[in-house]
Amino acid sequence: MKIVILATEASGDYLASELIKCLKKKIKNIDISGVGGELMKKNGLNSWVPIYKFNAIGIFEVLIRIFKFIKLINFIENNIRKKNPDIIITIDSPSFSYRLVRRLQDLRKNTKFIHYVAPTVWAWKSYRAKIFSKLFDKIFTLFKFEPKYFTKYGLDAEFVGHQIFFKKSFKKQKKKIISFLPGSRTSEIKNNMKKIKSVILKCHEKMKDFDIYILTFDHNINLIRSFIKSKKINLITNYNEKQSIMKKSHLAVAASGSVTLELINYNTPMVVFYDTHWITKIIIKNFVKVRFASIINIFYDKEIVPEFLFEKLDSNKLLTAIMNLTYDSVSRNNQFKYFDNFSKEMLLKGKNPAELIVKQIKI
Repeated sequence: MKIVILATEASGDYLASELIKCLKKKIKNIDISGVGGELMKKNGLNSWVPIYKFNAIGIFEVLIRIFKFIKLINFIENNIRKKNPDIIITIDSPSFSYRLVRRLQDLRKNTKFIHYVAPTVWAWKSYRAKIFSKLFDKIFTLFKFEPKYFTKYGLDAEFVGHQIFFKKSFKKQKKKIISFLPGSRTSEIKNNMKKIKSVILKCHEKMKDFDIYILTFDHNINLIRSFIKSKKINLITNYNEKQSIMKKSHLAVAASGSVTLELINYNTPMVVFYDTHWITKIIIKNFVKVRFASIINIFYDKEIVPEFLFEKLDSNKLLTAIMNLTYDSVSRNNQFKYFDNFSKEMLLKGKNPAELIVKQIKI
């Protein structure tokens, strides 16, 4: 059986790697190719394009690279047609996914189209629910409130839960570590580091009994070192080492994104920040329908995790929040309480999401 899996983000790389493990257990003679990162490749993916090629995020950032993305989509489409797969699974990256799949609709007689990680139609771009219903045979969602947005248009949608929370994380003793996670894509790291550079340096200066870590990826080391030259601030790129540090961190200061779910699973208190190009910022602020960026805040409709977004990303206020969550046990315990309750909601009867997907795609 030939399966194409396409994941263009670090979070998708993790989800897809777990899915590949389950696929290989169920199917002996399987050929898995597509686009993915190191985790997917370690589990048997033949990747056509390095994942870091998809290093833009945000509306303006994509627009200025539009010809590069068209070239990538053309290349991937040609590879899929040569492969003629039985199943195509796109993961997250909705703008990329539906544009690519729309070109391949002539294959639907013999190829099943599946999307994993629903676009956030409940936050903005609600029209995508209708688009996806026309292009895909099935969609798997991370959150239990999402299927209704797609089933109303006739798309078979199933809640399977979030893979991160299936990986049991035992509460570890926190160490004197402050970890900074500036994002996964080059463009967002550039925007974020401009604002948080001074915060990182002040934490290093004021919190001398804490070790300061920046968790990133190999291809972004030089970029981050252009902002932070001090060798006393540790840059970590190894996946397993990053996971270990996130578990042990007394506090994480994280760019808004799926990494916040990992931190919840690891019971690590956090502050969330984010910045982007001013054009993207204007569009987001005019069209996004939710008050918060972090899923846990959206879920409870209140600020469990402090957010510093766009013009609210003030270095002094962010530093104050970091100090508060570092030393105030009441604030920390409040996050722990919500983290515990939230984690219980993120799985379907405690089952492995990847296994649920493999069973339901009826291979």
